[in-house]
Amino acid sequence: MHSGKDDKGGFPGFGRGASTPGAAPSMGGMGSSGFGTPGFGAGAMTGGLGGAGDGGMAPKGAGGGHVVDVTVETFRDEVVERSKRTLVLVDLWASWCGPCKTLGPTLEKVAADLGGKVVLAKVDVDANPEIAEIFGAQSIPTVVLIKDGRPIDGFVGAQTESYIKEMLKRHLPAAAVDPLIAALELEQQGDIFGAMEALRELAEAERPTKLARAHLARILAQNGAIDEARTEWQQVAPDELDSDPAKTAKALLALEEQKVDLAPLEAAVAKDAGDLKAQLALGKGLLAAGRTEEGLDRLYQACIVDLKFDGGAPRLALLEAFDALGPTNPLAIQYRRKLSILLCS
Repeated sequence: MHSGKDDKGGFPGFGRGASTPGAAPSMGGMGSSGFGTPGFGAGAMTGGLGGAGDGGMAPKGAGGGHVVDVTVETFRDEVVERSKRTLVLVDLWASWCGPCKTLGPTLEKVAADLGGKVVLAKVDVDANPEIAEIFGAQSIPTVVLIKDGRPIDGFVGAQTESYIKEMLKRHLPAAAVDPLIAALELEQQGDIFGAMEALRELAEAERPTKLARAHLARILAQNGAIDEARTEWQQVAPDELDSDPAKTAKALLALEEQKVDLAPLEAAVAKDAGDLKAQLALGKGLLAAGRTEEGLDRLYQACIVDLKFDGGAPRLALLEAFDALGPTNPLAIQYRRKLSILLCS
């Protein structure tokens, strides 16, 4: 046995498809039906590891850590039986093997990062040559991924953390998609109706999804369904009223009430630029009419003239506008920065 890959760059003892998703590597004394190598006290093993010959032995390592040391005596419990519940990554190593010293800590980190989705089973081949024989390992480090008592993937030699994680990713179940995130992605993709339907379902479920109704109220308000938005907003849970979507919905509903005939306000401001009351009303009216940049600029100019006017009304009007536009709106970000500079000057 030596350290490293064979001369052809392959995987000694492994079938060429070892790193192909879904492939079942061929390993020396191990057939496709599982581990049937003599010396493991299993008798005739058919239909995979841990068949009728295991006597129903309970796994000793159940509930253990993410890294376990495996011997001939514990192989069945720690690898065979455990692999029926979670993926087991077998690391065949030796103290004299240089690449093993590099790979070992990397494997342990990956196992820790995956938080129990994979168990690392470390095998000292000098102390347990029978296990190395069963895998047909001719080089070390040799790493084999086991599922349901069968090898499904693996590699030889020291590999990078990203390589190992990519290999494991092919065999781990896909992460569950957060339904709220999925609904909001529909909105980002332009499927507003689909997003609203998904959010409504989440909001009206027996156990409502947090923020689903707040986002529903926001989207309804942003798309002109004001009456529906108001109904939904009134049902937002008290502990969600300070969330971004709830504040955006509230601000949009308030802004809707600011819709006025702009002509008289524009005339009043043209006549007296110092008329801050008219300036504020015009700024809010412009925002309500969808003339966002003009409205923000009017409110900002009022702040420049007198931040403390009418109990700080110019600043409060801008903050309400920021809420209505949402935290990611570029214009809101721009004018929030300008207001911050003004307040600090």
